[in-house]
Amino acid sequence: MFDLENEQVPRINEDVDLVRIKEDNYCQIGDLVIADASEDYNDIGKTIEIVNLGNKKTLAGLHTFLARPTENKVALGFSGYLMQSWTVRKQVMTIAQGTKVLGLATGRLGKVNLYLPTLPEQIKIANFLTAVDAKIANLSEEKSLLENYKKGVMQKIFSQELRFKQDDGSDFPEWEIRKLSYYLEVSNLKNRELKYDKTDVLSVSGEFGIVNQIEFQGRSFAGESVENYGVVETGDIVYTKSPLKSNPYGIIKVNKGKSGIVSTLYAVYKCRKDLNGRFLDYYFQLDDNTNRYLRPLVQKGSKNDMKINNSKVLIDPVLFPSLIEQDKIVDFLEVIDRKIDKLRFEIDHSQEWKKGLLQQLFV
Repeated sequence: MFDLENEQVPRINEDVDLVRIKEDNYCQIGDLVIADASEDYNDIGKTIEIVNLGNKKTLAGLHTFLARPTENKVALGFSGYLMQSWTVRKQVMTIAQGTKVLGLATGRLGKVNLYLPTLPEQIKIANFLTAVDAKIANLSEEKSLLENYKKGVMQKIFSQELRFKQDDGSDFPEWEIRKLSYYLEVSNLKNRELKYDKTDVLSVSGEFGIVNQIEFQGRSFAGESVENYGVVETGDIVYTKSPLKSNPYGIIKVNKGKSGIVSTLYAVYKCRKDLNGRFLDYYFQLDDNTNRYLRPLVQKGSKNDMKINNSKVLIDPVLFPSLIEQDKIVDFLEVIDRKIDKLRFEIDHSQEWKKGLLQQLFV
């Protein structure tokens, strides 16, 4: 780590020209690859600095162009961070043009002011932020490895390649094939008394499960009335009748959080006595299990919507262990999940800290 506060290097304000590189030119170390088209203001003008080419000839991709900082004015590794700063980003977003698709003309980009410190301080800042990025990358890799380990373990568990023992060392009972209706029943509990309002509307995320809509998406997408919304209590199961990329027939999740309500596009189920709802959630976290189960049951309409009765979701068989082995499996997998959640928190915290640091360094 570098002590930037004690670094006594005077700052200068100086505009730096960005020179357009011809399309047939290869990328060079220090070049900036800039996105010149996007449907989102947050993406237009996003920039990557090339700091290593690995001895390969490389061209910029579609909807990007190359810019090369003026020689001897910008330290390698610095300009990429400079272009990430809010000081530059807000200028880029202002000059972007278009309605549905935003465009960034190089002539207008050339008018963006890039205020720089001296080269010695640029090097200090670049080295410091590179170390921050390395930490985030290491945490992200650790999280990815743990997620892959979890997925591999789950595949072994649900194929019974991996079996658990009871606390006394004896075997658990054999797994049994039963219809899903043996474990779940349809919940018809509605928000008739308006116990819940729009702040209690829940959404279902493939990665994060059942979440509060406002907290997760920043706003409520509820209709004018939530009287007919289904009530989802803690421990209930929710089937989302909408396709996702990896789950074209929808997803099935357990509500681990507070009670709330969901729109009529969701099906809500209560767990019967022989089911740990979190075990069911883990079972359907594997895309193969979800798709294999739902594919024979779901018919899709012309608008790719799901044509399936809530009760029909429960008619096909599943191979599940006894409740006591379900509990054992859940306890094991939740230990892994807590480690993943800790890494996710550290990554998010580091990224927010870096964001604040960029705002302080580039003012």
